[in-house]
Amino acid sequence: RRSAVPGSIMEQPDGIPGDPATPLDIAGIGNPPGAPQGQPRQPETSVAATGTDSARSDFDNAYTYIQQHQFEQAEMGFRSFLQSHPRSKLAPDATYWLGESYLQRARYRDAAEQFLKITTSYGTSPKGPDSMFKLGVSLRGLGANDQACATFAEVGRKYPSARPALLKDVQREQQRAKCPS
Repeated sequence: RRSAVPGSIMEQPDGIPGDPATPLDIAGIGNPPGAPQGQPRQPETSVAATGTDSARSDFDNAYTYIQQHQFEQAEMGFRSFLQSHPRSKLAPDATYWLGESYLQRARYRDAAEQFLKITTSYGTSPKGPDSMFKLGVSLRGLGANDQACATFAEVGRKYPSARPALLKDVQREQQRAKCPS
C-alpha cells in the first residue's frame, strides 16, 4: 500500500517483518548513473577484518547457504560478514545476497532495503543492474506496483549495458505488473 509521502512505500500489515508505519524511501533510485558492468570485485581488508582471506572465507561460507537454498542461514552469514567487513570490496555483493535471502522468503520490505542500498550506495557495482531489478520485484511484492514499474523502467536508463537476459527479465516483470508502455 502506498503512503502519503511521495517516493516512499509502506509495508502492508500482512505479517511481513518491519515497522509498517515507517516508509521505505526510494527517492534516490535514479541517482547517479552506474558504470558498465565489470569483473567481480576482490576483497580488501577492513578495519574489523584480520585479512583478505578472512573476508573471502566469510563471504564464501555465507554464499554456500544461498547455493543450498538455506536462506535463513545465508541471512545470518551475510549480516555477520557486513558487520565484520564493512569496507570490503565484497560488501556490495554481500548486500545483494542478503537482499536475495530476504526476497526468497517473501520478506519484501527487508529485501527492498538491501537492494535500494546497492543502487544508492554502490551504484557502480556489477550488482547494480540486478539490484535495481530485484528492488522492483520487491516493491511489486509489497503491492507498490507504480513504484515497481518506475524502478523497472529505470533499469535500462541507468544501466544501458545491462545483460540482455536481465533486460528480458525486466520486460517480463513489467508485463506481470501491468506497467504502462
